[in-house]
Amino acid sequence: SSWPFWPSTSFPAARLASGPRARPRADSLPAAMSAALRSASAAGAAICRRVAAPSLVVQGAVARGSSARVAGRPSPAATWRPWAAHHGRPCITVTFVKAETGGETSITAKAGQTVLEVAHEHDIDIEGACGGECACSTCHIILEQEAYDGMPEADDDEADMLDLAAGVCDTSRLGCCIKLQKGRDEGLRITIPAAATNLLG
Repeated sequence: SSWPFWPSTSFPAARLASGPRARPRADSLPAAMSAALRSASAAGAAICRRVAAPSLVVQGAVARGSSARVAGRPSPAATWRPWAAHHGRPCITVTFVKAETGGETSITAKAGQTVLEVAHEHDIDIEGACGGECACSTCHIILEQEAYDGMPEADDDEADMLDLAAGVCDTSRLGCCIKLQKGRDEGLRITIPAAATNLLG
């Protein structure tokens, strides 16, 4: 393209030598401007070299182009993976306890999931024969008293199904009816009864 930034009479020698469409030669520019252009060119080249071949200081050593974690700082992956994995929803740590064996499994759940959904996602042995429709009692769970008191009361449908559950107690709930909340349910312990009654066959 043409060089519209320079008046046609400013650099006649450059334009005559290289044609009307040529960029003026550096030796035809005033000395101060030539020096500024050379300095800008050198700075640009240095930036390109740094971008093309980054160096990270890792635990006192230089690892050129390495993606290793800088000493004293957490890996970026360690900070964004939980958020990405759960689509931005807050994470909650809950623990499932098997009443029969006492075995415990702590998992990371997403706020808004039901206890039954969390169990199925992490292969915890809670049946949920009706698919979470509150039409059976196979997702019967038992909560600690403090956690139970902090939950909304069971509605009539849930109460009717709990009447059919095996080993029901004062802090029994159905896993399909409990939606986890950040803060309220952090560290929640969920006991899975040794037996379940399935009236759906």
